[in-house]
Amino acid sequence: MIDKDIRERIINGFAINRIQPDKKKWFIEFSKDNFFDDRGMALSHLIDVYTGIISSGTEHLEIAISELRTEVNDLKEQLKKKEEEPKEIKSLDGKRRLR
Repeated sequence: MIDKDIRERIINGFAINRIQPDKKKWFIEFSKDNFFDDRGMALSHLIDVYTGIISSGTEHLEIAISELRTEVNDLKEQLKKKEEEPKEIKSLDGKRRLR
């Protein structure tokens, strides 16, 4: 008699071992929904996304974050320069002094 696990491997031609059940279930559902249950193509797609061959769709977010970092750094530099500049203050006797 053939073990149930071996029978599944023969029927499906693809086995996922040593993975959490929820991730296995997700992968099977992903392949059914997007690749007509072709798990080999689903795995190939995931590898392509992971290696950068196919866009993950987050490039615009990465660019925006990079631009924001640059802007924040520029503002920090401007603030630092402004704090280092001598400030002119007016004393009670009406004279102006640098601080």
